[in-house]
Amino acid sequence: MDLGGDPIAVAATVQALWRYPVNSLLGERVQTLSVTADGVVGDRGHLLVDLASGEIAAPENVARWRPALQLDARIANGEVLVSSKSWSMRVDDSELDIALADHFGFRCAIRRAGSRLCLSTGDFVLRPRYEASPLHIVFGKSLHDLSELLPEAVIDVRRFRPNIVVETTADESDWIDRQIALGSYLGKVVEKTKRCGMTMIAQTGLPEDPEILRAIVKRRQRCFGVYADVASAGVIAIGDPISVSQSHRV
Repeated sequence: MDLGGDPIAVAATVQALWRYPVNSLLGERVQTLSVTADGVVGDRGHLLVDLASGEIAAPENVARWRPALQLDARIANGEVLVSSKSWSMRVDDSELDIALADHFGFRCAIRRAGSRLCLSTGDFVLRPRYEASPLHIVFGKSLHDLSELLPEAVIDVRRFRPNIVVETTADESDWIDRQIALGSYLGKVVEKTKRCGMTMIAQTGLPEDPEILRAIVKRRQRCFGVYADVASAGVIAIGDPISVSQSHRV
């Protein structure tokens, strides 16, 4: 993959890949990711929404949405499935709204982003609460460094919800404004990822731990991971070498 004429350094490999079919729910570990200009195919294409107010789920800020992190979302045979410990349903199953109401304790639903929701207060189009970057990358080195800083904490990549986990000895700041190539994808690392309360709240298999966010704020200026844009769509697979341009490019 051509990175614009600069010499290329193979600096890392793809260690793990993740996709999150429903925003705010747990995601799935996958073998490959297809990336377009809009981001990872199948990633965050559905939203969890309150059927009374139209509020989009925000478990990092609002306690009543935190049970979202006890639900899994995955794609099987082209369909999005949502699962708890006791049930598994397609997102278009009419019984899912009932199961979600029982799980959360209020009426809510999962709907496709961009679809129209009709409520007593009016009709509106469902939009994500924030504009997500096409790719979110977390470094294995950063996870290791945080584990050493907080030896009593359970540091798990699931707390940070990346699309790509890379194995490298580089620091995140080394990649800012550099072009990268993974598989047939080409893009540029554009900025560090500011962290929120999602890193500390409990989820399946992980306890709540506010010290994690405190440490990231204090020791890492609230940043953990990086965002990347898309210059050329492609497919990324586990084990792919990652090429990084030798110099920063605007």
